[in-house]
Amino acid sequence: MPRYATRLVPILVWTIVIFCSFHNLRNFPTIWWDEAIFSETAANLAQKGRYAFTIESPDKLSDFDYRISAGPVIIAPVALAYYLFEVDIFYGRLVAGVFLCLAFVLLYLSARCLLPRGPSLLSVLLTLGTTDILYWGRSVMGDIPAITCFLGGIFFVLKGLQEERRSCMWAAGCCLGLAVAAKEFYGLALFPVLATLGWTYRRRLLELTKTAGVLLLGFFLPLVVYLIVKAFILGGLLPALNHFYVQKKLLCHEFFTPMTIGRFYPESFAYLLTHPLFITGLIGFWLYQRRNGWSPSLRYWFGNLSLWGVFYLLAVYWQRFALPVLILSSPFAGYLLIATFNALSEAAALRRFPMWAKISVLSMMIALVFPLSIFSYLPRIMNSADDSPHKLVDYLQRSIPNDVLIETPEYELVFLDDDHRYHLMPAFYFVESTPDKIVLHSPETGRYDFAKVKADLLILGSFGKSVFRQIYPWSQVRRYYKKISTIDYYDIYLRRDSNLGRQVQALGLGPSAR
Repeated sequence: MPRYATRLVPILVWTIVIFCSFHNLRNFPTIWWDEAIFSETAANLAQKGRYAFTIESPDKLSDFDYRISAGPVIIAPVALAYYLFEVDIFYGRLVAGVFLCLAFVLLYLSARCLLPRGPSLLSVLLTLGTTDILYWGRSVMGDIPAITCFLGGIFFVLKGLQEERRSCMWAAGCCLGLAVAAKEFYGLALFPVLATLGWTYRRRLLELTKTAGVLLLGFFLPLVVYLIVKAFILGGLLPALNHFYVQKKLLCHEFFTPMTIGRFYPESFAYLLTHPLFITGLIGFWLYQRRNGWSPSLRYWFGNLSLWGVFYLLAVYWQRFALPVLILSSPFAGYLLIATFNALSEAAALRRFPMWAKISVLSMMIALVFPLSIFSYLPRIMNSADDSPHKLVDYLQRSIPNDVLIETPEYELVFLDDDHRYHLMPAFYFVESTPDKIVLHSPETGRYDFAKVKADLLILGSFGKSVFRQIYPWSQVRRYYKKISTIDYYDIYLRRDSNLGRQVQALGLGPSAR
């Protein structure tokens, strides 16, 4: 490859990564239910010093609410950004964008421990272009920060195996512990590294003990700090441990497995086993292993690839749970493509082609083989303007008095609107979720009667009219409320006996306000 290309291609790749991570953060993606929980928690931490979710605004909070399923690895830095600047979705997503960029950097560095620069750079483009990492990574969510810490752990484990440096193993343990503090199921990541260490040092018991001990010391350090903070807030170690147990017991219903729900999800099998990135990654791994043989580093990568593949096949079909195995597949998918590209370059038909033509052939191969989801995201990243939640909040601030109580299951509203009083639907957890049905459970309230709140307004959006329609059944909504306005996919209802009725008539609010 010409010298100018070796310099230009990396610059182009990282420019694309930075642009996709940070451009138009305020408007894409549209803030939604989960992101609102973590953003509101970070806002409460920044403004009120409480690691809590809002039950009823402005000041009825629930410390360490069970719905706060993402850990302090994302919530603490977002709270710091809100404290230093202001509580605005842009600053929270700015932190998320930093984690997203770091994830790509650590993916590249981890791949470079095994592969040349070409496949490693290509792994970044394949992950960026063929998965939905941009959607989740640009949101204030725990998934990508956890993946970032996980990839940091992989990088340091590979360095520790190759250089036999225990300091790298300590750093790897810290990264994996931080991943668990972001999303608890990344505790599974400890098994491949312990298995690899056990195999590598099977005849050196003392070295195994020291290396594994240093790794575990780093792993438990952030978790112990997290537990101490939780114990301080909740009033003791036992309440903190009980909170952890109850939350995981509840969230195990969200993270469906055959053990928790007694069934497999064929959608998970269909998605992963037909995904071109996973298939080409497996073929590329097989080709690399045949050419280079097994090494401790390759065994470790294979252990992770196997673990996270099984993890998704045993999980609910939500596609973001497939990100770990798809990301781990991408370097070897890149290796296979580069190997194919090199084979074509040596063929008589392409030997005399200029480099730009060969790169064009490689790009065509990628376009034909992989579903390039990035092309569905790029137009929205570049062109999205004010979204529906912001339109609704603007409408409420212009048209509805501030002392009005609003009932809603749409958690984004309480984060975006500090002027009105909101009563939020209590915590409901998924017991089962399929394309055909959703079963919910509330450990605290049982059946929730939203009419008893006697809120003047009821607002139902995408979640209230779909996932939570059994909490807000249409028959009960129609009995106690009447629709007065619609903002995109949000319906606004007025309680039939509310004193607000005359003001609504005076404002002349019709059935639709778009």
